[in-house]
Amino acid sequence: MIDYIGQAGPRRRRVAVLFADICGFTRLVESSEPEAVYRIMRPLLDDLVSCVHAQGGEIQQVLGDGFMAVFGLRRGHGDEPERATAAACAMLSAARPGRPDVHVGVECGEVLVTRSWEPASYGVWGRAVNLAQRLCGVAGPGELVLGPAAYARAGHLAGPATEALVRVRGVADPVPAHRVTILPVPGVLPELSVAA
Repeated sequence: MIDYIGQAGPRRRRVAVLFADICGFTRLVESSEPEAVYRIMRPLLDDLVSCVHAQGGEIQQVLGDGFMAVFGLRRGHGDEPERATAAACAMLSAARPGRPDVHVGVECGEVLVTRSWEPASYGVWGRAVNLAQRLCGVAGPGELVLGPAAYARAGHLAGPATEALVRVRGVADPVPAHRVTILPVPGVLPELSVAA
């Protein structure tokens, strides 16, 4: 394991990046009082964050109706794509009636890790970050879209996938992606884990 805490200069790292986004958030905000939005969103985001933390990921950026998590940011274990995919599957499996759906994008690769502005701990820069965010954007409700590198490493954890070339904003060529729909188990938080 490599620990980059306390290192002053930028460092390249192989990580997995997960973007999770809440479906229908704008509609919810436009049709509900702020307190009602908070009562709905806080427990949902707490559950999603727990799925990330259970797999050793770190929440790097919160965007109001979603967030970016990074696996392998501080310590590389070699199984970052597997852990990110397990967290994504757990998020989608934890869907409950009456809560907004979630859609998730995951990709892995080499990124540049730098010091960041407060309150974030690090800046994370690279194609894997951009592609994970774009894949989250093309995922439908209750869907995980894995990028090519993440699918090659961790697709077996997600279950049956539909392969397709998808066009994502800002990327010239279509991206080979794998769409996975995870069916929720009512009232059950899944125990997906990757061996440490």
